[in-house]
Amino acid sequence: MPQFSFEPEKNGHKSFELPGAKPHYNPDRPGQVEHIRLDLVLDIPKQQYQGTCTIQLNPVRSGIDRLTLDAVNLTIASVTVDSINQPFDYDGEQLHVQLKQPTETGTVLALAIAYSVDQPQRGLYFIAPDEHYPDKPIQVWTQGEDEDSRFWFPCFDYPGQLATSEIRVRVPKPLLAISNGELIGTEDDGDHKLYHWYQKQVHPTYLMTLAVGDFVELQDEWNGKPVTYYVEKGKEKEARLSMGKTPRMIEFFSEQYGYAYPYPKYAQVCVSDFIFGGMENTSTTLLTDRCLLDDRAAIDNRNTESLVAHELAHQWFGDLVVIKHWSHAWLKEGMASYSEVMWMDHEYGADEAAYYRLGETRNYLDEDASRYRRPIVTHVYREAIELYDRHLYEKVPVSTT
Repeated sequence: MPQFSFEPEKNGHKSFELPGAKPHYNPDRPGQVEHIRLDLVLDIPKQQYQGTCTIQLNPVRSGIDRLTLDAVNLTIASVTVDSINQPFDYDGEQLHVQLKQPTETGTVLALAIAYSVDQPQRGLYFIAPDEHYPDKPIQVWTQGEDEDSRFWFPCFDYPGQLATSEIRVRVPKPLLAISNGELIGTEDDGDHKLYHWYQKQVHPTYLMTLAVGDFVELQDEWNGKPVTYYVEKGKEKEARLSMGKTPRMIEFFSEQYGYAYPYPKYAQVCVSDFIFGGMENTSTTLLTDRCLLDDRAAIDNRNTESLVAHELAHQWFGDLVVIKHWSHAWLKEGMASYSEVMWMDHEYGADEAAYYRLGETRNYLDEDASRYRRPIVTHVYREAIELYDRHLYEKVPVSTT
């Protein structure tokens, strides 16, 4: 039998692993995070905010006397457990809490961390006009995947830790604040307004989101559930052209997957300067505003339609079915990519779907030939975002058809 080598230097392919790559494993679980609550006050002109992150933690065993959380470039003011101040150490990347009272099995801890952030560089982004772009809108938005939630709130930041969540945020009028789950309340506070969002289905920290801006809200519905689009004012027509098929997509995927769309609403928020095409935050997808199409572009440009289908598909594969480790991100990204093909076949026929799949195949084969060849599942990398390549997205659909 012929012998084949999968070592890059022996099979003619460059190595995927960059200098400094190492094996990554999920950290030990001190307990199950049951709920995360963020209370935030934004100072948008100064590009800073302060808040309290409260984590309900059900310990896995008795006797744990130290907790380690991910928290990068935050200013930590205090840490309490059940309102009792706790000693802590903070090195700028991890928060180490020394518990005065060790854990007891069955007793849930209420860990509250008061903190602030000044001009954050990752996780949460302030967008504002400047001398070069005087027409840019004022917005605030977040991006958690892969491990950037730790840049905007302290947390156990890995995908295998699932919890319900809520965000209560104070923003200046007339800006809107959109987040995961249901809007359970608003409250006027002078020139500001408080928004209170609650996500009752469990999800990982990287899918928690917040978007703030002077948006116009457009409303659709699917089976009585709100389907909303948030865009900059004056972009209403482009929003309908770009996202108007969403209710039909929800119906199609619900039928194809055999599981009805599981969340109380589906919102899509188009934001300025977004660092990716889209992000499938639970029930609240953020999209780049560059995806908005006018009449002419909508004639033959299906990139936005594919993007909308991809992020929607993640609500099942990635948000409902959650990976435990980044090495298995192929499960969600591969299925979301294949769902683009499924929608193309449904909407435009088998020939269009086959041509679309051919493009996916070429993207993967080009990376395999010119960059590197790697296993779909690997836990060796520097940062998990390096896994988000053509092997992760396109190879899985190619391999399953």
